[in-house]
Amino acid sequence: MQAIYNSNEFDIQCLVTNPLRYDKLNRPIITPARQFAEQHHIAISEKEDVHSLEFFDFLYLMRPDILFVCDFGQILSKHVLSGSLLGGINLHGSLLPKYRGAAPVHRAIMNGEPFTGISIIHMTPQVDAGPVIAQSPPIPIHPFETAEELEERLAHFGAELVLETLRKMAKNEPVRIIEQFHELASKAPRLKKEDGLVNWSNSSRVIFNHYRAMSVWPKSYTDWTREDGTKLRLILGPILPLDNSFRELFCENDNDSISVEPMIDAKMDNLAIFRARRKNKDHSQNIPAHAHTTHQSLKRPGWWKPGTVIRANGQDLIIAAGEGTVQILKIQPSGKKMIDVRDFLLGYPIKSGDQLG
Repeated sequence: MQAIYNSNEFDIQCLVTNPLRYDKLNRPIITPARQFAEQHHIAISEKEDVHSLEFFDFLYLMRPDILFVCDFGQILSKHVLSGSLLGGINLHGSLLPKYRGAAPVHRAIMNGEPFTGISIIHMTPQVDAGPVIAQSPPIPIHPFETAEELEERLAHFGAELVLETLRKMAKNEPVRIIEQFHELASKAPRLKKEDGLVNWSNSSRVIFNHYRAMSVWPKSYTDWTREDGTKLRLILGPILPLDNSFRELFCENDNDSISVEPMIDAKMDNLAIFRARRKNKDHSQNIPAHAHTTHQSLKRPGWWKPGTVIRANGQDLIIAAGEGTVQILKIQPSGKKMIDVRDFLLGYPIKSGDQLG
């Protein structure tokens, strides 16, 4: 929105957004888009339901050239999309048809994807299923990057791609329209609170990816059952994936060597070409550096069940995963602030052998 406004090439007639919400203290929740609109005196239309007759009248009276949609939360019907001359375009944070849905960035990180990208689609009533009109090549996901950090980086690519696409449409230049391969589609549903619960049966790498994906909301969390039988919810801060010898796992790959300049004409075979180029490479380059060492395959003590506290002293809080171990660097007891593990261990008598989860 800021990029479109700052270009001085397009007139943002109105921001259509949900009605103002309030937090538990009855304070208004001002979204970034609403804040920007207010600061720059852009009209705001608050609609709980964009399929109401009231909104149809409003849209057809305004008759915009195009609707630009991002993270709106409501599916636009054919009637709404036909309320503008050129319909609607949507900015989406994945290489469609992969990861259709509300949380493409989070799901890509959670699944350990080495790459993602940006797509712009011409909108249809089906979620993220419209034809692609612009798409970036694969953009590397850095091994330690959180969802918040990746979203920030993708935003810059997305803004550039949106501007170039709008410029072509405004000049009546032809825009390639490529139908998605619907049979290759995968889903990225909106995150729920329970998605943040850590499954200690997973490997330390999978748990680390889960933490990275949940870093904004709902956070990675687990429960600790204390000696008196009560449970305390623990929100995990930064964590590190370790092997069975407590050595840190690193993801070594050459992803950063891939060009990440935006492609204005959609090329749905971008990812296919990339895959073919890597097909004969050793797939193990994306496996943690120590995964093939004898340290990872060492026989674990019998009491190292998933979720068991292995070490809890000084600055060390190390938990057994289904494969490997996890070191927790910061932690937030329910209702408290995020603190260093050293401070947590001074105030909470968690000990070796205790069970999380």
